[in-house]
Amino acid sequence: MQYRYIVVDLADGGSWHLYGDKDRPRDKPYSTNELGVLPELLADGWTPVRETPIGTASIGILRHHARAYCLVLLSKDDNAE
Repeated sequence: MQYRYIVVDLADGGSWHLYGDKDRPRDKPYSTNELGVLPELLADGWTPVRETPIGTASIGILRHHARAYCLVLLSKDDNAE
């Protein structure tokens, strides 16, 4: 079984891998076009296991815009096609 975490922006549905994931090295930030990985992962056979709300971004609070995020754990069977 394989596991990976992604973050989902609840305001606009954007989603991205956490830093350090093999698909997102720490030294290469995502472009705007890459902020939608959840639909691709679901289409590739990944299944959501758990969602955890992770609060708001402090920059959003400073600008009077609260941004809520969700940490999503996905799993995929190693034997899945």
